[in-house]
Amino acid sequence: MDDMMFARFAIQALSVMFLVGLAGSTVVILISFVEDGKHLFGKD
Repeated sequence: MDDMMFARFAIQALSVMFLVGLAGSTVVILISFVEDGKHLFGKD
């Protein structure tokens, strides 16, 4: 029974880590998109 509780905790922890990583990647992509837009459409 203890092994099953540990497995459930590990799965929950990995899920949270995955979602945090996904959110971080989204922020980086949005920042890159804005910076590229400034270079493409900005006054040069």
